[in-house]
Amino acid sequence: MEERRWYKGDFHLHTVNSDGRKTPEELYEELYKKGLDFAFITDHNFNTVGEKAADYKGVGLYPGIEVSGNQGHVNVFGENMGLKSIESPRSPEAYNAVIDPLREKGAFVSVNHPFDRGLPWRMGFEDFRADSVEVWNAPMHTDDVKCMNWWREKLLDGVYIPAIGGSDFHRDFFVTRLVASPTTYVYAASKSMKDVLAAVKAGHVFVTNSPKAARLFLTCGQALPGDKVPFTEGATVNVSCDFLRRGQVLRVYHNGDEVFTCRAKRHKNGLSFDIPVTAPGFVRAEVRYQLGKVACALYRKGAAHFGRCDENEDVPEFIYSFTNPIFFE
Repeated sequence: MEERRWYKGDFHLHTVNSDGRKTPEELYEELYKKGLDFAFITDHNFNTVGEKAADYKGVGLYPGIEVSGNQGHVNVFGENMGLKSIESPRSPEAYNAVIDPLREKGAFVSVNHPFDRGLPWRMGFEDFRADSVEVWNAPMHTDDVKCMNWWREKLLDGVYIPAIGGSDFHRDFFVTRLVASPTTYVYAASKSMKDVLAAVKAGHVFVTNSPKAARLFLTCGQALPGDKVPFTEGATVNVSCDFLRRGQVLRVYHNGDEVFTCRAKRHKNGLSFDIPVTAPGFVRAEVRYQLGKVACALYRKGAAHFGRCDENEDVPEFIYSFTNPIFFE
């Protein structure tokens, strides 16, 4: 019997049914080898999994479609959507004509890589209702940092959209294994698609670098990321992680203020900290790292090849893991 716990998965994957290089069967085997609990297959304008969720060696395979056109990319997840493929929408009205009927059928809508310099989200969020936003797309790059900074500013403005990650996997390069990079964890009653999406909508989510990367937990008693708890004098949160690598920095934020920092001068295992919450607002945690000079030069060269960095662009601190916030009212 399944139980309420943290389940790990990937929300953004492609096959040969759009512009990926792996067949569905090859991708499913890779998901199994990665040890994932669930995955949403999101080919461009094509529903690979079909009308119902499936299973491959214990990995939940869930229906999705990445609605892709000139206004940006948005994932739609759900069973019984009643479509196999769609034409690429070319206007905001065409996007809404596709997505609104799916919402009425209970579909979950997640905007992808909204600040990608090549494929940004052009419809905005004021008049477009998103159930979540993919702030970490593919292996960490500078556009992801821009998206994280935007998400932080929205939180400070009082706007909360649950944040997830997705590998946006299309292919591997030589020795890479990019499926589930990053990996999104959800605290759910089970790994069923219904329970996973309910957990995301509730914000019970953290994202980390890969299935084997350190997990980052944020709690306040029984409260998890996404939860709202009454603020009381003497309130604390607990932040814990499996390990920090040398040079990584764990930071905890209360609203816009950095209230706790742990910089690892060497590899550290099993860290746990209780941190006071001194006023209403929200608390979140993240782990970041800075590439060295040689790694920065290699990153610029590689990312520039894919249009994701200018060769002279400053490389910011990259994100290794982050939590959604706990709110104190």
